[in-house]
Amino acid sequence: MMKLLEAKNIHFIGIGGIGNSSIAQIFHVKGIKVTGSDSCSSNIITALRRNGIAVTIGHDAKNMNKKLNFVIYSPAIPENNVELKEAKKLKIKCLTYPEALGELTKDHYTIAVAGAHGKSTTTAMIAKILIDAKLDPTVVIGTKMKELHNRNFRVGDSQYLVIEACEYKRSFLNFEPNILVITNIEADHLDYYKDLKDYQSAFIDLAKKVPKDGYVIINSDDKNSLAVLPKTKAQVVTLSKSSKPADYSLKDHVLKHNEYLAVENKKIVQTLKIHPKVPGKFNIGNASLAAIVSQQLNIENKKIEQSIKGFNGTWRRLEFKHKKIGKCKFIDDYGHHPTEIQTTLTAIRETYPKAKILCVFQPHQYSRTRLFLKDFGKSFSAVNAVIIPNIYKVRDSESELDKMSTDLLVKEIQKHHENAKNGNGLRTTANYIKKNHSKFDLVVTMGAGDIDKIYKML
Repeated sequence: MMKLLEAKNIHFIGIGGIGNSSIAQIFHVKGIKVTGSDSCSSNIITALRRNGIAVTIGHDAKNMNKKLNFVIYSPAIPENNVELKEAKKLKIKCLTYPEALGELTKDHYTIAVAGAHGKSTTTAMIAKILIDAKLDPTVVIGTKMKELHNRNFRVGDSQYLVIEACEYKRSFLNFEPNILVITNIEADHLDYYKDLKDYQSAFIDLAKKVPKDGYVIINSDDKNSLAVLPKTKAQVVTLSKSSKPADYSLKDHVLKHNEYLAVENKKIVQTLKIHPKVPGKFNIGNASLAAIVSQQLNIENKKIEQSIKGFNGTWRRLEFKHKKIGKCKFIDDYGHHPTEIQTTLTAIRETYPKAKILCVFQPHQYSRTRLFLKDFGKSFSAVNAVIIPNIYKVRDSESELDKMSTDLLVKEIQKHHENAKNGNGLRTTANYIKKNHSKFDLVVTMGAGDIDKIYKML
């Protein structure tokens, strides 16, 4: 069967997605003719066109022809999509985005980062270290990186491929990683997974795929991650911030690696100083995992330290916006799980202990909001005020819309936070900020939907 990198013509359905757009551009740079379609325009579509990729808005069976070697489509594309149906009718090889990325992993030495939280930042840190060390990796990531010229991909010439591995619908089981990093495991995507055990089983199955000469790297303080260890044949590397025995220990921003020489039976201690610019104790952990990966690739400690110190964050991860109203500054973040929200807001509070902070949170999915309702209610203790403009609808059935509302979420938050309110839509919320900005030093917008549109309304 023809390999993807041998193709001459590839069409992407849903090319505007953060994942699909990244590999579309990789193939384009490698000289393959790439076309695509999407339901609506976006900044990503504009960038694709600017880079020479033809994109049509709207799906049309006429976009399919027998010259196409492959059709790659987003998992969000339904089976009855007119382009997908026509492609199958013409017997064109069709792959989902995770399947296509999985094919790429077979042709590279692949470093995959999985986990409930911290995937994008850890992937970005690893990518930066490898780039700075002149290892010239190819990179596929679910966010834009300053080091990649604000893009979500990089085409390298080496054997190394660094990817963010998404667990939704077990997508990452398409990948063949040589090094697997698991940042943490906590129940999520419960519209697909039955429960934590089911969610955990996907990570166990991924760890089983790592070869004997590969590595599985985990934070051993995360009890849910420990379940993968007995199931993998790969070499296990553990990180602990506590006094637990581990291959690496993290104390006061110093990462220590203990090795034992069999001949001399002598302990050797290697240390790295971990100081990323991005705030939050969790980012010290992310940086430590990135450093551990880099050590397995024999990158010098000094280069690892310098690269981490120069890391400036990624798009929509604790990102300072070029926006200011009076004295009020703005931070935008992708966090949409209760743990992410609480951890991120705590990191901001640690950085700005005396600031008056307003959090504008847009939940992602009605079903996730309902399933994690009580946890969401407890997530905002680090800020002075909370406003919920709306719930972002995606993959939600009509019955789910009937079970959850913005008002129900606000009432749950009010059980723990006296200053929480319904923003009644993005526009009304933007107007509230414009009228009340003088009460706050910092506004934090959070969510995985279209919350960032609010900046055009301010």
